[in-house]
Amino acid sequence: MKRHVVVLFLAGLAMTANANLLTNGDFNTGDFSGWWTWSPDPATQSISIETVYTYDSTSCAKMVSATDGAWQQLGQDFSIMPSTTYALSFMYDAAQWAGAGVAVKYFDASWNYLSYDWYSLANTTGWTSWNGSFTTPAGTGYAEVRFDEGSWGTMYIDNVVVAPEPATLLLLGAGGLLFRKR
Repeated sequence: MKRHVVVLFLAGLAMTANANLLTNGDFNTGDFSGWWTWSPDPATQSISIETVYTYDSTSCAKMVSATDGAWQQLGQDFSIMPSTTYALSFMYDAAQWAGAGVAVKYFDASWNYLSYDWYSLANTTGWTSWNGSFTTPAGTGYAEVRFDEGSWGTMYIDNVVVAPEPATLLLLGAGGLLFRKR
């Protein structure tokens, strides 16, 4: 009689589907720890941590632009695996004249630009959940998640998460299969 025993090693699954690759994605530090900001004219635009208008009774990021034709950015760079699918999710509330969006840019291990994905964000009348996914190109070593907010607009952002898709976690975490015959 033959018996096959299959053992799946999941030691590498210490990472869960909620393992966020971003630092301070919920902005609960009350500052932009882990994030970078850019504004072409800080005198007429601002990026700030707002604690009055929040999604979950904690701090969130607020981007405000009071000029025509100017964009500002809030982003974070992080290490990432090539040819892997990741989930991107966040909460946002936006009132835009020129528009807003989130970009995911891909770089190789030497920070050479590879490509990017762009997702437009619609105007909202309250907090809206955004969920999507992206697959990193072959050769990717780093990625950048960047929120862009356009002229004459305000956007609130909270609970930003980048995490491997659950199916990808299973593959990454599996130490292998052990087959044993008797």
